[in-house]
Order: sequence, then structure tokens, then C-alpha cells
Amino acid sequence: RTRRFLWRERERERRKRRGRRKNINMAAPARQTAIGAYRLLLRTVATTFKGDDLTLLAAKKEIRQKFEDNRDNSGTELVSEAYDAAEFIKTHVVQAEMNEEGNYSMKIEQQHAEDEPPEGWVPPPPQKCS
Repeated sequence: RTRRFLWRERERERRKRRGRRKNINMAAPARQTAIGAYRLLLRTVATTFKGDDLTLLAAKKEIRQKFEDNRDNSGTELVSEAYDAAEFIKTHVVQAEMNEEGNYSMKIEQQHAEDEPPEGWVPPPPQKCS
């Protein structure tokens, strides 16, 4: 037997032992998606409000409070709502900063321009310059 063969055999045995120790919990998938939604919201808020500590802290506090209020309520509606909120923040919220001229400037990224216009939206007519 070669070293590689012995290594593979030992690895298979380890995987078998790990498989026996697993504790299967029926509520695990819903909890994992809730945790995933929570972490996604925190990451999205952190990237959106980077550099604005006051707003970032308030957003994190609000997210934490909403998840704590609904800890016992493991409905898929709330989890999907959290995923939708993260997507909304990512694509529709832009942080404006005051520049040295006294005006506000925004950094628009590609993800902000990917949204489709609402159904029935008609573009405004071109304006004539005088």
C-alpha cells in the first residue's frame, strides 16, 4: 500500500466517525436561514454605511432588536423579508457625504444601476436648451 492510499483510507474512516456523531435537528434549516439573513443584513449595512459610524451603529442596533423581537417566531416570511431588506439596502441606499465645496456627493456603484424601472414607467421627454 502506498502512502496516498493509506491517507485516503484514514480520511474515509474519519468522515464515517464524524457522520455518526451528527445530531440531526429538524429546526436547523429555518434557524440557519435566519442566521444567514441576519449576517447578510449586517454585512450589507457595513458596506453601505462604511465610514459613518453613527448610522452604522444605529442600523446594527435596529437589526439586532428586530431579530431579538422575533426570536421565537421562526416563520419563513420574516426570513425572506430580511433577505429582501438586505437586497433593498444594497441596491437603493446610497451614502451621501459633504465635500469641501459644501455640496453633497455620492459614490454610485454598479449595483445601484442594475435595477429595472417600474412597470408602466415612461421616460421624460428630452428638454430643449435655450
